[in-house]
Amino acid sequence: MNNGTIIIFDSEAEYALKLAEYFNLKSGLNYSVSVFTDYHSLKNYLSENNVDILLISEKFCQYMDDLKDIPNIFILTEGNVDQVLQEYASLYKYQPTDCILRDVMTCYAADCPETSSKIPTALPAKITGVYSPVRRCGKTSFSLAYGCILSLSKKCLYINLEEYSGFSYFVQDLFIGDFSDLIYFYRQNPANIDKKLTALSRSYHNLDYIPPMHFGCDIRNMEIQDLVSFVQAVSKTRLYEEIILDISDSVSDVPSLLSICDHIYMPSTKDSISNLKIEEAWANYESAGQVSIRDKTEILILPYADQNIFSDQSITDYNSSVFMEKLLFSEFGVYIRNLISQIPK
Repeated sequence: MNNGTIIIFDSEAEYALKLAEYFNLKSGLNYSVSVFTDYHSLKNYLSENNVDILLISEKFCQYMDDLKDIPNIFILTEGNVDQVLQEYASLYKYQPTDCILRDVMTCYAADCPETSSKIPTALPAKITGVYSPVRRCGKTSFSLAYGCILSLSKKCLYINLEEYSGFSYFVQDLFIGDFSDLIYFYRQNPANIDKKLTALSRSYHNLDYIPPMHFGCDIRNMEIQDLVSFVQAVSKTRLYEEIILDISDSVSDVPSLLSICDHIYMPSTKDSISNLKIEEAWANYESAGQVSIRDKTEILILPYADQNIFSDQSITDYNSSVFMEKLLFSEFGVYIRNLISQIPK
């Protein structure tokens, strides 16, 4: 289902087509994206079609008086915008395309009327929780590798809910916006969370993810009702088929979050202390009235948990890209592929 229309109006056809291709591939919002390089063709199109977002080169701004009725206009500039055009949002056209998409959808999400959201007919995303009361069991490596492999066949979103995620090891980008910003936006404007999610999400080995909270204390201070509501809202946007939650005890009420998961993976180790910790967790969930959690939990003993999968060299000696590639194609990756193959279709 088409949620709206985006027009890119620029004289550089190759640039505009590449930008449109990226929007079509990455937006996740099913917007129709069209490119125009001359005003006559654009004018004919506008006479019969409505447009939600216009990205226009500053070289074509002499036509702004005729285009000003389009609700969301962004000037693609190569430098400073003319004083006359400063009433419109401006974007440096040669910045990375993901930054252009982020800025466009952030502004659009803030201004878009709530009634404009159209709900696709696809089913809500399946929510998979990864949690363990056992430490050093390979939970985060499993969550990421599981998501990367599953994303080869399904549209997946990874959400890290740890106070200290260590995610900067895998992705060194400087993020503008993180999970805290997304939660704040959701509280203010829940109906447009799909657009803000598109603006903030990034990709890693085909897996979409939300940059983890910059300040770890934010996850501890988050109300569980807000977190549960947010995850369910993201599931209902139908942007994704699978949501993977990497859950830690930093979450204020783990059982409440696990209760909304369709399936739970619980990595562990073979020692008796780990088994006792899991039994204590079951008792805690039952006392909280969450008896169904145990039934949908699958305990995993990962190949990575009890030995170094890279016996010839310490894991810390690898850069992040090499680490994940070796992880995906090691015994660990084979284990996860077998696990995914057993999931009912």
